[in-house]
Amino acid sequence: MGVALESSVMFAFEHAGSVGRTDETSLEQLLPGIDSGGKSDLGGKLSIPAPEEIAHAFGLGAADGQLVHVRRGDSDAWRLRTSSGSYFVKGYLQDLGEQQTVAMAFERRALAAGVDMPSPITPVEPALGWAIRLADRWFRTYRWIEHDPSHAALDLSPWLGRTMLRVHQVEPIGQLGLPEWWRAAVPPAEVWKGWLATARERDVAWAGLLKDRLPAILAVGDRIAEVSEIAPDVVRTHGDFKDHNIVRSTSGPVLVDWDSVRTDSAALEAGRAAYLFGGGETLQVRRILAAYVAAGGELGWAGADLFLGVARHHVQVLGEQIRVSLGESAPARWMGDRATIETFISARLSDLPGTIDRLRYMAREPSSE
Repeated sequence: MGVALESSVMFAFEHAGSVGRTDETSLEQLLPGIDSGGKSDLGGKLSIPAPEEIAHAFGLGAADGQLVHVRRGDSDAWRLRTSSGSYFVKGYLQDLGEQQTVAMAFERRALAAGVDMPSPITPVEPALGWAIRLADRWFRTYRWIEHDPSHAALDLSPWLGRTMLRVHQVEPIGQLGLPEWWRAAVPPAEVWKGWLATARERDVAWAGLLKDRLPAILAVGDRIAEVSEIAPDVVRTHGDFKDHNIVRSTSGPVLVDWDSVRTDSAALEAGRAAYLFGGGETLQVRRILAAYVAAGGELGWAGADLFLGVARHHVQVLGEQIRVSLGESAPARWMGDRATIETFISARLSDLPGTIDRLRYMAREPSSE
């Protein structure tokens, strides 16, 4: 199963830990011993409809060959060729609920607003927006978009700035303060202090580092609490602006994977997205933010907190790994083995003060190049 994603894949939008591949094998060949599907939150094994069934359900014409499995992550993805073209088929590993209803409604509005994004295909008999249930799982389809390798090195800054602003303009929420998930992302002070006590009792290698870094960690939580009361620009948004959710097609970049729609501060999301796409390099990060401002985006209110979302994520992931290290939860699939987790915790704690200083530096005149 350790194989690379095929070079022409349409969507690189499944989350880290997904399985890609280079040849066109069926799912049964890719995952020996799984005849009809993988285990999921729906319970038991999931079936995989015949290509003819999917083609009929979405009005795609006659199927031309088998479903070609291209990705497994939080969902399965296949390529399906039919008499009317080539299509991306997404099969969910969990039941669809309120989150998907909200996400598809926002996706529809973003599409109408002219965001560069794929157009979902409506099922012949829709059941939930663009999704349909076949056998025991939900499916969606899009027309396949080829990745153009010649565009891989193109600077996305102008497009990304414009696109983030356009997405942020789709649905302003009109309320003051950050959404609750911001507060929930970082454990409260008493939890950190409890972890420190446990780490010291067990003589964990990073206990001393945690003691030294605790004031900085708690300061991030305190600042989130303060900004949570004053953020003036909450919007509904894509929620996952990352490089693996951008397909560089022949006609230009396309923003994909709209399943993670949520509310957020427009400025703080722009800051974190710019940091991620800019690789933490000050000039590139500022170039992306300059494009956002030039398109009409407003960053001024955030000031020194512009990259608070980056600091939040650093502390959040640190907390998740400490929780695993101390035996309070099972490791997520992306965390690696025990040694990897322990190394990560020590490195993250060591780097934290420097990271926060760099974020404050970048927040100065963020739209300058």
